[in-house]
Amino acid sequence: MDCKKYAVFIDIDGTLMSGGTIPEANIEAIARVRRQGHKVFINTGRSLACIPGFVLDRVEVDGIVAGIGSYVTLGGKVVHCVTIPDARLIRIAEHFMSTGRHCILEGIEKLYYINFKNSKDRTVIESGSDPAAVLTGARISKATVAGIPSKADIELLEPDFNIFQHEGYFEFGLKGCSKAAGMMILLEKLDIRRECCIAIGDSSNDMDMLRFAGISVAMKDAPEEVKAVCDLVTDSAENAGVAQALKELIINTSKGETL
Repeated sequence: MDCKKYAVFIDIDGTLMSGGTIPEANIEAIARVRRQGHKVFINTGRSLACIPGFVLDRVEVDGIVAGIGSYVTLGGKVVHCVTIPDARLIRIAEHFMSTGRHCILEGIEKLYYINFKNSKDRTVIESGSDPAAVLTGARISKATVAGIPSKADIELLEPDFNIFQHEGYFEFGLKGCSKAAGMMILLEKLDIRRECCIAIGDSSNDMDMLRFAGISVAMKDAPEEVKAVCDLVTDSAENAGVAQALKELIINTSKGETL
């Protein structure tokens, strides 16, 4: 494959980092890849407000795909932004308030917590709160809910949202938004072919980006169904699997490095 420039898309949790720690080797490998002239992007299910500050402070990237593809940046500029309509969002908040389960509404600027204990560091929506007053104009990208979706949850969400089940929680984002859709926006702007796109991930909400990428990489700890759609399996997040994949695919094959 003749790819003079690659676009690399990397998930955060269980991929770039493990247990809140980013291996130094990953940071160094990403920096080397960028010095060689390639583009590197975070591609995460987390909304922008949910991305830990230390991730963006420590890892220099060319842009972000956040909120399951609902928010996309390139070179510090927003190139795509879709949020849940206020009326739909308020209905969702009222529904999960009534269930008593923990729900986090993940926004671009802020996170909103449903059925959590009050905290000075959190905006909590609970019994007695007015969701409309709190959430109007909140710009929410997606949501995360504890447990497994009930029949009532599915009936409420399925018309407008994709639901992703994880161990102990599920998340949902607007239909039409996906990690792959965010990648397509960036590849078009950068004029990089799909064949020259590398995706690295570990979970069910990474499946569409892994299937879309010209080269797909699964983490060692990924479920078997994720590994099955990938071209390569690298080491675990804690063992700097991202760095190992970048070395194998780009760094060790490069003829030169731009300093």
